[in-house]
Amino acid sequence: MNKNPQYNLKPSPTLKILAFLVFSLFFCQSLSSQFYWQKTYNSGGYDEAYDGCAADGSNFYLAGYAGFASWHMYILKLNQLGDTIWTRRYNGGVINAIAPSGDGGCVFTGQRNSCFTMKLDLNGNVVWDKSYPSGAETRDITQTGDSGYVMCGGLFTGYICKLDTLGNLQWERYYNDSPQDFDKIEPTDDGGYLVCGRKYISNNWKAYFMKIDGMGNIVWENFYQYPFGTSFVSTNNGFIFLSGFNIVSDGRIVLIKTDLMGNQLFADTLSRNTISDISPEILKLNNNKFVISYFSRISNTNGYIGKIIRIDSNLNIIKSISLSVDTNSIYLYNLIKAPGSSIDDIIVMGSAEPQGPFEVDLYAVRLDSSLTQPPPLTVNIISTQIPKEFDLVQNYPNPFNGTTLIKFSIITIEFVQIKVFDVLGREVETLVSENLLPGTYSKTFSPKNLASGIYFYQMSIAGKIIKTRKMIYNK
Repeated sequence: MNKNPQYNLKPSPTLKILAFLVFSLFFCQSLSSQFYWQKTYNSGGYDEAYDGCAADGSNFYLAGYAGFASWHMYILKLNQLGDTIWTRRYNGGVINAIAPSGDGGCVFTGQRNSCFTMKLDLNGNVVWDKSYPSGAETRDITQTGDSGYVMCGGLFTGYICKLDTLGNLQWERYYNDSPQDFDKIEPTDDGGYLVCGRKYISNNWKAYFMKIDGMGNIVWENFYQYPFGTSFVSTNNGFIFLSGFNIVSDGRIVLIKTDLMGNQLFADTLSRNTISDISPEILKLNNNKFVISYFSRISNTNGYIGKIIRIDSNLNIIKSISLSVDTNSIYLYNLIKAPGSSIDDIIVMGSAEPQGPFEVDLYAVRLDSSLTQPPPLTVNIISTQIPKEFDLVQNYPNPFNGTTLIKFSIITIEFVQIKVFDVLGREVETLVSENLLPGTYSKTFSPKNLASGIYFYQMSIAGKIIKTRKMIYNK
């Protein structure tokens, strides 16, 4: 007896493949929305991130300081999604620069009572904490070919020192034929180092670029008409050098193309229709692709926005994007290649004012090398441990004036929305609207142009309402 084909419910191979492709597309889109992000990190004080480096695997470190009246060195270990693995705080000082130690840990330096380095293992435990006779502030550190370290800095007297793999001082040099200090140092293939900064020449500060040998002796030096030198990268036939100058109290950034001896070939001012551009750093992706980060003030009434641009080896701007937090400021201080990325993803770091100028948080953003605009500032993950249930916690404080914190938990990868409604059921703001991994999250709510009164916030998962809570806003 033949079966009627209209009652054959077994899916065909074609339908199976189609279903698999649809599921794969949704899953990949979910991961992609997580993979590129921008986030802030609040230690409870005034926080900024000045540098970062690779950790183990695809993890990385974010380093700077935290505090109000007194500063504390502050470091976070984050995964590739920007979620916190651990944080550490050390009394006194500021971390200016950090370098990978090659074993998943890191070594950092900066401002403290004396010149210092500190090494952490991959779990944040202190391996060693070394102080050196110099009182110099150090601004950059990098690992050398012998697994040691070299760092530079100074304040009117340039300072460079070489350390062994255990942080012991091998040699140090002071450069004081005229006032000078250094901002960046990089090893060269022949065992020497390239250094940039500034030097006081003929009664003016000049951007300064030099090469030294493996013991700190000057091989060649060059200076440029602009008063600041902040960073450099190599090209296939020379260097791109970042410089700058002031107009009254406002900054301008200059890109200088040089030959292999640091001689200037041509220069171009980066600034375009801005009042001030500050703190440029440059990252090399290949011999014709470079990324620059800095922060910029567009008008006298606005704060600073983060700027990221891509240029080629001839200093042509290929693409530019802006990062901002409403009308408040974002400050960008450095950028690195994203650890574990095979497609030249980058991570840019600094600080942001998500709630206004009286709250400054550490900030990081992950971008692809094409500089696709990132998603909006996302929620902060509190814990990556998988909770037992979906939950939306009562906001705190409540009632509140200014800002309040909303916590929630999800147990599977889901598209999460949290919206705020007034007493008439009208939506007044969307706080969260994105795919999230399992974990516990927090989101700060800062009403804008809302009247005092009762409001409701509601969490939905994949369009299904999970929970609604009430909060009271006293303006």
